[in-house]
Amino acid sequence: MKVTAGIVLFNPDINRLKENVSAIESQVDEIIFFDNGSKNISEIKIMVAGINSESVLLTSSKNIGIAQALNEIARYAIKNKYKWLLTLDQDSVVYPNLIAQYKKKLNLPHLGQISCKRVDRNIKDDNITFNDCSVKEVKYCITSGTLINLEALKKINGFDGKLFIDWVDNEVCCALRKAGYKTYELNYKGLLQEMGKATFSVFLRKKIYTPNYPAIRYFYNARNSIYTARKYPTEENVCIKVLQQCKVQIHIIIFEKNKLKKFCSIARGIRAGLGLSKYHDRGLYE
Repeated sequence: MKVTAGIVLFNPDINRLKENVSAIESQVDEIIFFDNGSKNISEIKIMVAGINSESVLLTSSKNIGIAQALNEIARYAIKNKYKWLLTLDQDSVVYPNLIAQYKKKLNLPHLGQISCKRVDRNIKDDNITFNDCSVKEVKYCITSGTLINLEALKKINGFDGKLFIDWVDNEVCCALRKAGYKTYELNYKGLLQEMGKATFSVFLRKKIYTPNYPAIRYFYNARNSIYTARKYPTEENVCIKVLQQCKVQIHIIIFEKNKLKKFCSIARGIRAGLGLSKYHDRGLYE
C-alpha cells in the first residue's frame, strides 16, 4: 500500500526542513512539496534536488494559503495513484515507525483520516503518557502528522479554499463526518512540532498554556472558527465560538505581548467570520 507525504512550504528554515525530510523519507514512497511563494525558493530547490528518495516540488508564485496548497498536493497524489496522503507542516518532525503504526489501523470502519499524539518543542510536560497504540474516534485533529484517505477527500472535493490558514484541519473533519467518514486518533507519540512560541505561565496556582501566536494567526483563527460554525451548525455553535474568542482576548491581555494588535485582530476576525459567505469553495476538482 503506497503512501505519499505532502509538505506545504512558506519561507522554511532549511535546516528544520531537512530534519523533517530525514525523519519521513524512509517511511513513505514519495514526498510532495508545495512551495507557497517562498523568498528562499532557490535554497528549497537545492535541498529537494539533494534528496535521495522520490520527491517532487510544486510551486506557486504567490502564497495561496494552506488549504489550496493541500488541494494541489492531493491532486498530484491522486493523479499518481496514491490512496493515502500524510500531511505535514514544514517544521514538524515525525517519529520513527509512525507510518507503520498507521498501516496497522487502515481497516478501521469508515476511516477518513487518522492522527497521532504530538509533542510541542517548547513545552515540557511530564504528564504526557502514550504509546499503547490504542485508537479512539475524535471530533477534530490537526493537519500535520495526519494520514488522510484520498478516496474520502475526493468525496468532499478536498479542502475549503477560503481557509487561508487555521481551522483548515477542523473544517475538513466536519466535511468528512458529514460525508459519513470518521476521524481517529492513535495513542502513539508520532509528531514533534512547534505551536507558535508556546509557553506555560502560572496564574492563581494554575498552569496556563499560552500559544503566543502572531496577530495574523489570531485573526484567521477567529474568522475561520466562526465561519466553520456557521457552515456546520450541528458541529459548532456560533455564539459559543464568539465567546471563546472573547476569552482569548482576555487571555492575551493578561499573558501576551503586543496586546492591542492581537486584541484588534481577533475583533476583526469575529466580524469577518460572521460575514463570510457559507458557500463552499472546495478546490480539489476545479
